[in-house]
Amino acid sequence: MEENYSYTEYNEEKNRIPWVRVLISFLILVVIVVIILLLLRACGKPSLRNDLIEAAREYYELYPDQLPSEVGECFIVTLRELEQEGLIKVSDYETCDKDNTYVNVCYLESRTYHYSAILECEAEDTNYGMWQDGNESDIDENSDIRFEFLGEEMNSGTKYYYPNDLTNIDEVKEYYASIPSSGYSGQDDEQTGYKWYTEKTVNSYWNNGAYSSTQPSGYTIKGASTTTTKYTTERPSSASYRDIEEVTLYRSRKVAYPAVYTCSNPNNPDDVIVGENPCSGTHSKVEAIVFTCNGTDRVDVTAEQINNRDFPPCGEWSDWTTKKCTTSFTGGISCQTDEGYKYTDTMWKWYRKDNVRSYYPSGASSASGENTYYISSPTSGAIRDDATAATVHKYYKLEEGTVGEGSIEEWLPVTDGYVTLEEMLAAFRELGYEVYSLADVNRLDQIRYQYQMQYRNLEE
Repeated sequence: MEENYSYTEYNEEKNRIPWVRVLISFLILVVIVVIILLLLRACGKPSLRNDLIEAAREYYELYPDQLPSEVGECFIVTLRELEQEGLIKVSDYETCDKDNTYVNVCYLESRTYHYSAILECEAEDTNYGMWQDGNESDIDENSDIRFEFLGEEMNSGTKYYYPNDLTNIDEVKEYYASIPSSGYSGQDDEQTGYKWYTEKTVNSYWNNGAYSSTQPSGYTIKGASTTTTKYTTERPSSASYRDIEEVTLYRSRKVAYPAVYTCSNPNNPDDVIVGENPCSGTHSKVEAIVFTCNGTDRVDVTAEQINNRDFPPCGEWSDWTTKKCTTSFTGGISCQTDEGYKYTDTMWKWYRKDNVRSYYPSGASSASGENTYYISSPTSGAIRDDATAATVHKYYKLEEGTVGEGSIEEWLPVTDGYVTLEEMLAAFRELGYEVYSLADVNRLDQIRYQYQMQYRNLEE
């Protein structure tokens, strides 16, 4: 009887546990789980900006009297105020600046309120684009807006045009791009104007008129001249502007000199005198000499220095000169002499010819220093500066007075262009109007305002 046996060969490679593949699969699974958790956390995270705006809405429901009531008016409520009212979750805004994080609410022409949030936080920040002019149709719920104002005052009287207070506009030639002087805020006759100048040739001196023996770069003309003389023991280099002469030179310096002598009688050693004069006569024997440089402080001098007449110096050598010098040991003067050179250099004020502009009528040398514009040449030989083209007006003021024959009534701006609300109110107060809000302005008949809206959009 035959027995059948099946035989399976053992393969170690096939039966080995694939640990590497298991580890890689495990790591991939961990990464997927982490991503899912992060996505869930992000989706569940509240928007600080939206929460802040909702808190502001609740704040104004509690305090409706603090909402802006005039079109163009904007108020803010800060994160600090919202936290104090318990309208915000404090822990969500731990990294935020409590005063620079706020909600801005503005009252629009549509009689609706627009809310925008400004966040200064580490966790979330608001990033707005550039401000641009616009109107209500340009904005969306994520826009930030503000208003600028042009205040106006009712004036009556006669027009007096700047700068000469002429009353006939046809006689006025001067135009300006902005209010030229306080009180002259009225505008007439809009034109494109230019600044004008005349040219003249002037001498432009090098280094504010300093002298130089050699020609400075760019300055080719010699002006007034002068000379300077110097001395040296070494021969100077030759130059076209230099005269050289061989001479005997002298210089000196102060040295220690005898200030006090102690003298005795050779026939009587006890007979001693002390004084400023050298020992002589009956007191001819020198017992001691006190040397000094300034007449007060003592300077030590050795016997050898005295014998050699080589006293200690009290200062530096003077410059060399041709003036003779005499050594005086009692006077504290030591002299030196040497053969050397005297040289004299001729120097000039160097200049160049420049064409210089003189803007009319101020005489300014540059356009930035002139504020008057003209339509045509204001003076003979004037040249138009095309680079200064600008939209300009004739400016006037209304002399105070009653309305009557020869007088007009007109609204005149109180600022030079549109400004912030605070700046407009301050301008009104300078004119004597006690106004601190748009409502205050609207209650008065003699003043009014115009406004324009600006907006910027939230950028991701």
